[in-house]
This record gives sequence, C-alpha cells and structure tokens, in this order.
Amino acid sequence: MTSATSTRRGGRAQQQQDGPGRRRGPAPAPAAASPRLLPSPGGMGPLRLQQLILVELAAAVMLAAWAADTSWLLAPAGGVAALLLLLAVLRRGRRPLPEWYETTRALRRRQRAAKTPVPPGTDPMLAPTVECDPALRTYRFVSRDDRSIGMIGDGTFLTAVLFVQPGDQPLRPDSAGRRLPLHLVQEALEVDGIRLASAQVVQHTQPAPAPHLPQQSVAARSYGPLQAQTGSPALRLTWVALKLDPELCPEAVQARGDGVPGAQRALLRVADQLASRLAGAGFQATILDETELVQALATSSCLNPRANAQHAQDGRSPQRRTVESARSWRVDDRWHTTYWLSRWPQLGNGGVALPELITRFTSLPVLATTFSVTLGKAGSRGVSLTGHLRVTARGDSELAEVARELERAASAAKVGLVRLDREQVPGALATLPLGGTY
Repeated sequence: MTSATSTRRGGRAQQQQDGPGRRRGPAPAPAAASPRLLPSPGGMGPLRLQQLILVELAAAVMLAAWAADTSWLLAPAGGVAALLLLLAVLRRGRRPLPEWYETTRALRRRQRAAKTPVPPGTDPMLAPTVECDPALRTYRFVSRDDRSIGMIGDGTFLTAVLFVQPGDQPLRPDSAGRRLPLHLVQEALEVDGIRLASAQVVQHTQPAPAPHLPQQSVAARSYGPLQAQTGSPALRLTWVALKLDPELCPEAVQARGDGVPGAQRALLRVADQLASRLAGAGFQATILDETELVQALATSSCLNPRANAQHAQDGRSPQRRTVESARSWRVDDRWHTTYWLSRWPQLGNGGVALPELITRFTSLPVLATTFSVTLGKAGSRGVSLTGHLRVTARGDSELAEVARELERAASAAKVGLVRLDREQVPGALATLPLGGTY
C-alpha cells in the first residue's frame, strides 16, 4: 500500500549532524557544526540513479556501434548517445529531467485520486489530512493506568504526539532558557530495544499583530514594536511526534504483545520516557489523546474554524476541502507553500542556534508558519536531520509576496531553501505532526 507519508524513492539526501552523547550534568557548549548532505540511496555523489542509467545507456549504445565494426552506425549511435547524455545532464526547475518527470507524474496521479470522495463519517478536522493520505486513521489506546492515548498511522507505522511547553516559573527565563533540548529527542530514537523510524519536532507560529490588521489599529501599534524587537509571536505551539515502524524492532513489539497492541505499547513506552525526561529538563510534556491529536493536526493545517463548523453541521456527504497545484496546497481559504532546507548554516557555539534560526523564519508577517525538524538514525555515521518550512497565507498573491521575503531571509541567513514544486502535498505532510518523513 503506497502512502504519501512514506519516503519518496530517489528522494533528496538527508542531512547529518553528529548527535551529542548522553549527558549527566553540565557540559561545555558544542562546537559549531554545519550538517552536510549524505549521498542518497541508489546514487553516486551528486548523480541520481536515473542519471547513472542514462549515462550507462549512452555508453552501451556507443560500445555496441563500435563492436559492430560498421562505420555508418557510429553517426546515429552518437546522436542517440548525445540525446541520452543531455537527458542526464539537463535540469528543469533545479532538478534533473528524470526527477522532474517523476514528480510531474506523481502530481497528476494525486490530482486524479483527488476526485475520490472523502469517506463518510470522517471527522471534519481530520478530513484535510485524510485527503492527502487516505490510508491514515486514528487509534485510541488505553494504558494500564487508564490513560487514553491517541495515535495515528496508515497500517505501516504508528505515531504518538507530545505537546511540549516551558514549565511555569515565577520569572520567565529568556528564550535561551526555554530551548527544547534536541539531544533528548535524539536519544528517544532507541529506548529499551525499541527503535523509532524518526522523531519530529514541529513548531507552529502565528504572528502578532495579525498581518491583515491596519497599521494604525490599536493591536498593530501595541504589538508591532514588541514583535520587531523580539520576534515574539502571538501563538507558538510545539509538538514532538514519535514514529514507530514495527518492522524496525520486531522483537520489542513481540515482547509487548505483538501486532497492533504490541506496537502501541512499545510506542507508549518511548513517549512516556521522553515526557519524563523533558519534565526533568523543566518542560511540561503531555501525550495527546485521540481528540487532542486530531486538534493538533487541524491547528497545524490552519483549518478555517467556520469551515469546520459548516462541514460538521451539513448532513450531506463531505466535500473535498484541499486542492494541490504545482506550487501550493490550498485548504479552505488558506494557501500553503512548503520548502525543504537543502543547506544548513553553522549550528552550535560560534554559529547560529537552531531556535534562533527558527525564530527568523517564523516571525514573517504571514497568517502562520510551521517549521519541522525530523531526526532519524543514519547508520553508524550519526543522526540525520531533515528540515521543512511551510508558510500559510490568505491568498495566492499574499503567498507569493511572503515567499519572496522568506527567500531573501534565507539567503541572508545562508540557508538553502528549495520550494517543493509538484510535491506540495508530500511537503505539507512532512510539516504536520505525523512523524516527519514522507
């Protein structure tokens, strides 16, 4: 069963950064490090598998013509070989032609599949996500201590989501004191023999004042200077999504009951440990139940509350609310564009801090921004780090204007951003708290 949340074949290389080891006490700040690209499976350096095949075909054509020992065959063989080499070398939209062709075909398949109606009885707040991946469904799991835990999956994986916020203190620390410790999320990738497919941190931000307010309004005049000085948003929500693929740790799943119940217990074990460790670091981490999980997906998707209420009251069969084009993904009256971070700046001591980098991108005058960082195992070479950024606007023109401003900000921060043209639905799924990969 193919799912839009599964890893795209021939996809981009993931990025690697050496993860910090376990720490029992204060440790010196890590040196600045810049995550680097790892070669993608089926490739050799910067070449894709399709490009290698085309080059090999060109060489085979010329070799066959030469082996035939017929001089008149060399000219047409040279023409065919030159055409194959051009197909391997030429790019369109910063992508090799074979990859561009694949993404175009995939977009057309999704657009044809979009004609399928939404299953009756689908929760209006979950419907847009299900439209992107019809195989997704939510689960309600009751733990031994009678806690209701929400999970979501497509039959090949299960994801649990934690809502994380700073702990209450008499005096709020500065932003540096409220940074989510990513090393704790990294260490949750493997707990008691339970190996996760990935762990994703999603930060959803809405600015203050709202960009549609007049500049002379009371809210704009009050919050404008504060936002310009600190970049403080009106709303900042952080989720950590833990994604379990039972095939990665069959023994751990079998030891807890096997099947779906065993996978659910294994996933809950990891979620409980991460929540406990985050609490020890001064954060409040809550494992979401099924209703809260659906609400988190709806909030991250920036659904229109009026549209939710209207679809909930209608007795008619549910209508599709999402439309994908080459450069955007529209839900109700909200327009989204997703980018992939192809180049990271130096991170750590001497470089930019990751929370500061996120703040730069999430303080844009737009309806909402969603930043996703996905961590996964990279064999013995460290930890893979994949970043996606989605901006949400109220119209196509506003989205185009904000996209230009975002690209200028990325250039100033020495961050490489690649808009996911013809892959906006997979990109949107990568920024929802589903586990991160797509």
